[in-house]
Amino acid sequence: MDLVFVYEDKIAQDTDGNCYTGSAFSQAVFDRYLKHFDRITLLMRKADVAPDDAETLGRMNKLDTSRINVVLLPNLTASLRSFFNIKLRRRFKKIVIENITPDRAVIIRAPSDSGTIAAKYCRSIGKPFLVEAVGCPWDSLWNHSLRGKVLAPFAWMRFRRTMRHADYAVYVTDEFLQRRYPTHGKAAAISDVELQPVDDSVLEKRLEKIKNHSGSVKLATAAAVNVSYKGQRYVIEALAKLKERGITNFEYHMAGGGDNSALKVLAQRLNVEEQVVFEGSLPHDKMFAWLDDMDVYIQPSIVEAMPRALIEAMSRGLPCLASSVGAMPELVGEKCIFDKKDSDAIAGHLTKISTDKPIGMAKRNFEHAKAFQKDMLEAKRYEFYAEFAEKAVSSISGNCCTGNKTK
Repeated sequence: MDLVFVYEDKIAQDTDGNCYTGSAFSQAVFDRYLKHFDRITLLMRKADVAPDDAETLGRMNKLDTSRINVVLLPNLTASLRSFFNIKLRRRFKKIVIENITPDRAVIIRAPSDSGTIAAKYCRSIGKPFLVEAVGCPWDSLWNHSLRGKVLAPFAWMRFRRTMRHADYAVYVTDEFLQRRYPTHGKAAAISDVELQPVDDSVLEKRLEKIKNHSGSVKLATAAAVNVSYKGQRYVIEALAKLKERGITNFEYHMAGGGDNSALKVLAQRLNVEEQVVFEGSLPHDKMFAWLDDMDVYIQPSIVEAMPRALIEAMSRGLPCLASSVGAMPELVGEKCIFDKKDSDAIAGHLTKISTDKPIGMAKRNFEHAKAFQKDMLEAKRYEFYAEFAEKAVSSISGNCCTGNKTK
């Protein structure tokens, strides 16, 4: 049986017709589905990358298209005008529906406009479908811009409806998305973040580092430095508040690409530039060594779902602090949480952590991160998707796609 995979991530093509995806979708991700289905048709948007831009394409993931077919979708979210463009929506809808055929199972990665259309059509013909819930549209849109605030209520209602009627639902969180977007179907919590097993010696070294620590406390955040929703400015503001009290034993190290000029100007204006270090973009194979050199990891995001960087920091036994958004409270625990944009609360946490020896926090994080080990997640994912594939095959033999409405 074939699969149609519905999502609005972007895909690029070179002059020879080869296809490339961003960091979230490597060939290994699609190989998960190919364990259960013969071929995949991808419904995705075209990336804004020139076919002859070898440098950009070289940083992307090249797909093996021997069992993958790509169908490009128009971009409905380019502007408010395109979002409410009736003709464009009709063409968009036509492409989605034409590719949902009786011989194909349907997996929707959501939230997405194409996913909303696909789910509604599947319900209308009684076809079972699986939805992968990977983010919260309300948070991502409402905290983005004025345009986002206009779109957020519509996206929230559509996603609620899509999840409610899904026959199978995979959530990347344990609690957060499940509470906001519950389903009547069969559900599983399977994170997109996968880690290799970590030796216990990592924790032993961390505990020794905590016990023998003296001098400056190195704070760390791994995130792009040119997007405001990652929230690094609130840590810089917290450093300034602490400095006003005579507390200057913190260094804030930021690893991440992008233009750091806005954060640099802020640090200078608040007179804490000597406490702020911009590391630039670090290769992933250098990230663990960098984390091991840090003392506290902090994720001050305004919007997040299940941040990989935070989980990786936990796997190194790092004491972690995080804002109260997305799934972060379930990751680090309520005692290590602060309200988003609250620099006073961040300063309070830092004061406490600098005087305590956060050994319990380090042990707890190291153990909790084991739930994200690749072999465990792969086994859980394989079993769940195998059941869905069996359901999809049986629905064909049972003539489910005859126009009979369900739900």
